[in-house]
Amino acid sequence: MVRNRKLKDLFQLLISVLVIVIVIQVLQVYFFRWDLTSEKRYSLSDNTKELVSHLEKDLYFEVYLSGDLPYGFTKLQKACLEMIDEFSSYSNVNISYSLINPNDVSNPKKRKEFLDQLVSRGLKPINLQEKTTDGSLNQKLVVPGIIVHDREKETSVHLLKSVAGLSSDQNLNHSIEELEFELTSAIRMLQNNMPKEIAFLTGHGELGEYEVADFTASLLQRYEVKRIHAQALNTQKNQYSALVIAQPRQEFSEEDKYQIDQYVMNGGRVMWLVDEVIASMDSLVTKESTMAFFQPLNMEDQLFRYGVRINPDLVMDVQSQLIPVQTALPGQPAKFTPAPWYYSPLLVAPDSHPITRKLNVIKAEFANSIDFVGDNKQIKKQVLLASSEYTRLEKVPKPISLNIVNQKMEASDFPAGSKNIAVLLEGIFPSVFQNRIWNGINKNDFKPESVPTKMIVISDGDVIKNRVRGVGNNRQIEALGYDRYSKSTYGNRNFLLNCVDYLCDDNGWMQLRSREVKLRMLNKTKIRSERLFWQLVNVLLPLILLLVFGLVRFYVRKRKFASSGDSNIV
Repeated sequence: MVRNRKLKDLFQLLISVLVIVIVIQVLQVYFFRWDLTSEKRYSLSDNTKELVSHLEKDLYFEVYLSGDLPYGFTKLQKACLEMIDEFSSYSNVNISYSLINPNDVSNPKKRKEFLDQLVSRGLKPINLQEKTTDGSLNQKLVVPGIIVHDREKETSVHLLKSVAGLSSDQNLNHSIEELEFELTSAIRMLQNNMPKEIAFLTGHGELGEYEVADFTASLLQRYEVKRIHAQALNTQKNQYSALVIAQPRQEFSEEDKYQIDQYVMNGGRVMWLVDEVIASMDSLVTKESTMAFFQPLNMEDQLFRYGVRINPDLVMDVQSQLIPVQTALPGQPAKFTPAPWYYSPLLVAPDSHPITRKLNVIKAEFANSIDFVGDNKQIKKQVLLASSEYTRLEKVPKPISLNIVNQKMEASDFPAGSKNIAVLLEGIFPSVFQNRIWNGINKNDFKPESVPTKMIVISDGDVIKNRVRGVGNNRQIEALGYDRYSKSTYGNRNFLLNCVDYLCDDNGWMQLRSREVKLRMLNKTKIRSERLFWQLVNVLLPLILLLVFGLVRFYVRKRKFASSGDSNIV
């Protein structure tokens, strides 16, 4: 009886080993992963799988988020390494990484040199304040970034997102949500030997090179950038992936309108940053008031044909930028007090679209309102930026005075409701020259209707304008969206970069910005009140369960041997 049982056990063991070997062989041939999370946080998109499975060069990731990190950053590090491992699982080349802790450099001078080198390579070290057990604050240096190599080129990825209004936990969770988009963007940048070309239109008083220098520098990390006249738009079809029209101040000729129109008809994408009203803060630096007036640009009919109208008005918003105002009495030392400047609305980017998801507020200045017009079913229209519910519209011409900051304004003074400032148009657009008699129309290649394309219309050219200080060799370029008074940087640059990326995106990469990882927070009050109870449960419950299962097993074996007539239980 005992011998038969031993043979039976041996046979079962051999069968188990055989099954394991077969499973291993099958898994080596057929690769699959099973993501059981509700939001599929461990699953790569089809675009990403396609990208990493057709790489031409090996990739190496220098991960500087390392060392003794707070829990939230440890979670971000883990998510990052898991993402790189996922890339490696689907890749046809070697993808590897290393963890590098800058704090391991013990010599202070060499550590500073090392950190300066990382900054020059595009990473941003940050100082964290951690509370110790005795309640004191401990400073800790963290570099939440990665440098990606393909053995020839490199690019940097800043992992930590910082969105105003979100808690530290929410920002870290958002950083995890953005991982796939950021890392795949870096890989695509390295693999792209022929970057797309972005054109800035010139010839109509548009912003100069220095006035868009900060945004241009950001674009140059991903695209080729050129400044062209309208006549160069269609010399080579589909040469320019997107056209940026940045705050023109002079009327467009019919010839230039025709070139832009046919560029759109052939699938060109345009980002319009257009003011219908002339007003400038620079005029208020030397005097207390200036005049705002309507200046048409002869493109109103073109935009109307495409589905929008920029109104000749000024948007005033309760949710606005603060400016310093002199409040000291005559004869007393200067005293500056922050006061709202209603002509500079702060626009909250909604989470409803990949372009605007999880962005800092965007600063506008003397913006106009935008209306959708027409009922063309072939054009999909979506609002990207809008003023708050407490908005007021000022018709022009109108004097603009700094004295408005001294006026006491009530909510009832802003009755207009939310007004559109930036909109997205996608679909098939009709030509503004359709059914029009004009000598400049080339009948041989004129297109009365576009192929599917898209454009973004922003009713404020100042959104893209950076401040320039000094002249000549002393010229200094301020960061786009930087406010010298509050020392904060608004989300203008990221918003505009997302706009260009979306316009140039033919494969749906921007949809990765819509990925959502749910933040499942613990109840901190319950943690404090029930801490001892759950500690005891976690320590004692496994021991109790182990004891119970051991007794049950002992009892079952005893009954089994008793029924077989064998008294030797052991």
